[in-house]
Amino acid sequence: MTATATVGSPRVQTDARPTNWHHGVQLAIAVLVSYLASAALGLPESLWAVMSALIVMRPTAGSTLGAGWERMRGTLAGTLFGLGGVWLHHIGVATPLATLGIVALLALSSARFPAMRSAPITALIVLSSGGMAGQPALRVALLRVMEIAIGVATGLAISLIGLASRAHARFDTACAAVLRHIAGEMQRDLGAEPPAPQQKEAAAAALRLALRELALLAVSADREARLLRRPGSPRSNDGECARAARLMARIAQDAGLFTRLVDSAPLARDDAAWRALALAAGRALETTADSMESEVSPDLNALRRFCAQGAPGDTAQSAVARSPIPWVAPAARLLMEDLAGLARLRAAADAAA
Repeated sequence: MTATATVGSPRVQTDARPTNWHHGVQLAIAVLVSYLASAALGLPESLWAVMSALIVMRPTAGSTLGAGWERMRGTLAGTLFGLGGVWLHHIGVATPLATLGIVALLALSSARFPAMRSAPITALIVLSSGGMAGQPALRVALLRVMEIAIGVATGLAISLIGLASRAHARFDTACAAVLRHIAGEMQRDLGAEPPAPQQKEAAAAALRLALRELALLAVSADREARLLRRPGSPRSNDGECARAARLMARIAQDAGLFTRLVDSAPLARDDAAWRALALAAGRALETTADSMESEVSPDLNALRRFCAQGAPGDTAQSAVARSPIPWVAPAARLLMEDLAGLARLRAAADAAA
């Protein structure tokens, strides 16, 4: 999978077409399997199983497992309320009033409890069971519960079988895309011409969105890693992607310090020191991005020379180390430490694999 980040673009983009095709194939298989399984059991309305499978399926096994568990809890609650509604219909309570009241109550509770989001839909499915001629409403309601369970089980099974979704690899690719985006934005922010305020705000919003998406993908990747972990293997790498996502957020903050420096320092923006800093930090970010997608090590040497300010008369220090940029050493150290920490985390994960 190839990740791309465009300087100044309103969004950090990742080319996810292979994953989308894989997920599309999974959805198609889930439709066929859930329908055939429901039909093989002689259930009268197999399309309810298909709908449940489509609702629970996600691009990765980890996210599907989380959605499936929430779907099961919501389904159970919706089923119980739906069966209660069927009983109310049986004793003569007005059908529209009972149906609307139950569904409205479940919809209200879903705002407080996210796991209840599927409950209103499930209750509607069960409550509409009175429409089948010649069948007791309670029996039809139970049949629909079975169809929903078949759909959820099918979605989970296909996701667990098709673990080629490789959420961990997708997470690494997304990290690389964000790092390249940060590098591009830094080159622009440390340039001779200051970016327009609107452009800076759009870039910051895009980066915040990318970091939120990265955090969600980390949860899915860590969950999938737990599913794939061999029995008896150490648990030291549990939550590795979540830790990497936190480091990515810190790296974004570290890079923002350089923008604050160029905005507040008395040094002119077209000074060669800013270009040297942009090249050093950009190379560190770019090579760290490369290390997320391959086995190469990041090159932090150029950035390291900014981490210690040399004394003006010290001839052993390079011109870069005697950078005239005030407070550049602490900012460079923060960025280098977090990039090195990300590289160590990735190396430890590769060694454990």
